[in-house]
Amino acid sequence: MRTFLKKWFDRNPPAPTPRIRSFTWIPATQYPTTTLSVLDRDSAPYSAESEDGVLTPPGVDPRCLFPLLQYLRDSIPDVSAGIWAWARLCSTPQSFSLTEGTESQQRQSRQILYALDHRILDGEGERQRGIDALVQAYFLSVFTYGAFCGEVVLSPGRDQIARFVIIDPATIRFKLDRDTRAYQPVQLQQDGSVIILNPYSFFYHGLDTDGLSPYGRSPLLALPLVVRLQQQLIQDMARAQHNAGYPMIHFQIKQPDRVASEPAQDYYSRLQKQMDWIKEEIADKKADSNMVTYDNVTIEYIGPGGHREQWSESIQAITEQVISALHLAPFMLGRNWGTTQTWGTAQYQLLTNNARTVQEGAKRLAEWLRNLELALHHLPCQVTHHFAPHHHIDICDRTQAFQTLANTLIQLKNENLLDEQAVKQRINTFLGFL
Repeated sequence: MRTFLKKWFDRNPPAPTPRIRSFTWIPATQYPTTTLSVLDRDSAPYSAESEDGVLTPPGVDPRCLFPLLQYLRDSIPDVSAGIWAWARLCSTPQSFSLTEGTESQQRQSRQILYALDHRILDGEGERQRGIDALVQAYFLSVFTYGAFCGEVVLSPGRDQIARFVIIDPATIRFKLDRDTRAYQPVQLQQDGSVIILNPYSFFYHGLDTDGLSPYGRSPLLALPLVVRLQQQLIQDMARAQHNAGYPMIHFQIKQPDRVASEPAQDYYSRLQKQMDWIKEEIADKKADSNMVTYDNVTIEYIGPGGHREQWSESIQAITEQVISALHLAPFMLGRNWGTTQTWGTAQYQLLTNNARTVQEGAKRLAEWLRNLELALHHLPCQVTHHFAPHHHIDICDRTQAFQTLANTLIQLKNENLLDEQAVKQRINTFLGFL
């Protein structure tokens, strides 16, 4: 093995020694302490300022848009399933760990944090409490409105957090300081006035902010047009299918024979009674009943000819657009259109990667609250919030690949082709992907 590897690595001539690019450190005095660029209203179309300096959210006013998004989430089955799937996909088991401080201080910190869990969302008649419940509300708000916000309220003695109040993100606006470029949060009131919020006790997280605007983007923004088409198509299909259950009935009535010496008036009267009886029978006929009529009456069921609408294809096309707008894979909504195992695994990994990025905002919220609580108690411990990793579908394949890689690296080390430090670095790198 050693001889083979040496021959393999000796095939090409050794690479020339790379030239090291020289560099020098710039003195800190050459870095500005204020921004040199000028904020121009026309250069930030997504953050146009109003007359009072408040940045206008892009698109429709959230006070009008958010009720529509909430309606879509609560009333449209595919949208409701999508939000449910995203919120539960992100809600993996949670825990926290402590660093810094002595063992006694960490034990005291845990008792304080457990007590915080019992009052952080405490309400009259409320049974679901704690950071876990707050994180659930965070995911629901972020995936519906694209933002989550709230405010910390301290106890009268300012020695602990009393509770965390969730705020409607539709009422939140930001003022931009043109000199420092800092955002000052404010809240709109019903009379049009604004209340300046304390940035130290206020938490706001926007989903997929674009840098020019602190407001987040809801993943449901691409849905209204598609949902309207979907619901209209379903209504049309329901009407057509209902009509298909009651097909067109074609009556062919053969003129009955006239009895000898029967007056013409009596003959036409008898014929009219027969017609009236058939009309009454049709009016009273149920979908599951049969008709019994005269022997001179022939009944046929007729339907449309030519091309018929393929409702399943139309529904599938519209549903694909809904799934795309929700950034989901079809199987997350109970759809399966023949995806292979490899493609399904890739889709699942993409979803879990997206979920981990959204979990980062909830992680910052939980760590901010817990670290603030410990700081109010003058404890040096630091809290780190953890979300349990998602289970990999191909965990067996990953494990076998890692085992093969580890054995190869160890063998290269034994053959003196890699040093021990390089082997450890590569193994630690690949451990992060298991």
